[in-house]
Amino acid sequence: MFSNIRRSLCLAAAVLCLFQPPVTAFHNPSDIHLTTKEKLRQEWLDRSMSYYSKVMREERQRNLQQIDPDIINSEKYQEEYKRLAAKHFYAIKKVKDGRYKQAEVIYKRIINEIMADEEDGECDHAKLAVTTLLLALHCQRMGDLKKTRSVFLSFYRVVVVNSYTENESHPQCACCAKVLGAFALFEMKQNNSKKALEIARKAVEFDPAMKPVLNWKQFRDVKARKSNVHT
Repeated sequence: MFSNIRRSLCLAAAVLCLFQPPVTAFHNPSDIHLTTKEKLRQEWLDRSMSYYSKVMREERQRNLQQIDPDIINSEKYQEEYKRLAAKHFYAIKKVKDGRYKQAEVIYKRIINEIMADEEDGECDHAKLAVTTLLLALHCQRMGDLKKTRSVFLSFYRVVVVNSYTENESHPQCACCAKVLGAFALFEMKQNNSKKALEIARKAVEFDPAMKPVLNWKQFRDVKARKSNVHT
């Protein structure tokens, strides 16, 4: 009888062991929290990198060979790229949340950091162009045209007026051209057609692919009026 009871208890214990999870299946709650935190952080980083890559027009810069492979593959460049990507993504999140002033502050801080690098001879005009365009468009959406023009003018002075002499040709930069194109369009909307044409021509110097912009009706009209004056 006792042997039967013993066998029954052993069988029950064996069955329980089958359904009992292994010791390794149990986690410290803090470990689970850490894993979730790391996952969220990685998702944020992936999304910010994807967003920044688009606004940087990185693929186009690669195709035009405007990015030095040795520089872009360096650890320093990659770390800086991730840092800027996170800041820009944070700014756009602020915009989506309706915190427009905070977004403006973030963009201005990024520009100040990039300009500080220029004093050390390391200013990256492509990075400056991206943040400038985002800030200018942000100010324009807020209806502050005076501030919008100020942002564009600051960029124009850096990449056009102060960087090269009249006899020097501009290095091709798709990002700079995009900003100058937006600046030209802004001035055109403000009925400053002559100024807009001048800026658009500078944009084409940075990226010849933008040459069709000069065929816009507004620019054709400006050129036609100039021709009539000289005839």
